Amino acid sequence: MCAAGAQNEILNQILNVLDAASTEQLAITAELIMRIFSTVDNDTQVKFKLANRLYGQKSYKLHQDYLSLVQNSFKADIKLEDFENNSANVVKTINGWVEEQTNRLIQNLLSANDVTRDTRLIIVNCIYFKGTWVKKFHENLTDQNADFHEANGKISKVKLMHQNKTFSYAENDDLNVQITHLTYQSDKHDVQFVFTVILPKRGTSLDEVEQKLASKPDLMRRVLNEEGATGKELLLYLPKFKMEAKFELNDVLIQLGMINAFDGNKADFTGMVSAQDDPSGLCISKVIHKAFIDVNEL
Repeated sequence: MCAAGAQNEILNQILNVLDAASTEQLAITAELIMRIFSTVDNDTQVKFKLANRLYGQKSYKLHQDYLSLVQNSFKADIKLEDFENNSANVVKTINGWVEEQTNRLIQNLLSANDVTRDTRLIIVNCIYFKGTWVKKFHENLTDQNADFHEANGKISKVKLMHQNKTFSYAENDDLNVQITHLTYQSDKHDVQFVFTVILPKRGTSLDEVEQKLASKPDLMRRVLNEEGATGKELLLYLPKFKMEAKFELNDVLIQLGMINAFDGNKADFTGMVSAQDDPSGLCISKVIHKAFIDVNEL
């Protein structure tokens, strides 16, 4: 949605980071993604929700063409708030909306310091997924005090689920890993939701696997596309866990080449708002990502 309002060099930088040829291509991709979400709206087995919203400063004049694009391609709605005089209340409003969209799993997305009287626009994207395994684990078989070997060599105690069934299984020599794919139940035949587990073999560290996947996107595609996978009976052990993480992505995006977007003197978002209506110049102050995952027997 930022790319849709970017111009000139900043647009080129964003497109390069996103590996896209044009904003038109991004819009088409966004529409395809939204179509996937719409196909599972009435799926009784899966809850899968995507929500996009723009929060703009009251009296801030965003271009109608930009608003139409994000509404049509990203299904985003627009809310006007008073950042200048009531930024604390805006934080509560946005956090409340995110909680509602994610069934209260993601809370306190923004802190009081993330929104100031100088804030002009906040773009929020939420994804919520809740699925049920096709092959469920039995809760009474879960080891409540199992040893788990961490990547740093430490051994910690975890709740360890396990079952002995046939799963989609593959090995990848480039990564030196074992891979299995656990499917979720769905009413749909044209959409499949899969939880992919990658286990490094002995002698290969998790860091090595992550670096290869990050530097070679084709490797990730091959893994997720279940290349070379066949049905195999496995004695599968999987920790039961909850994990929450929050990241500020500014430095990562700058390292990838998206530099001008964060510089008020170089940013050019005149596709969103004219220079006349925003003489101070619109730029990105923070990109925040927060995720929550809960993996259990069901």
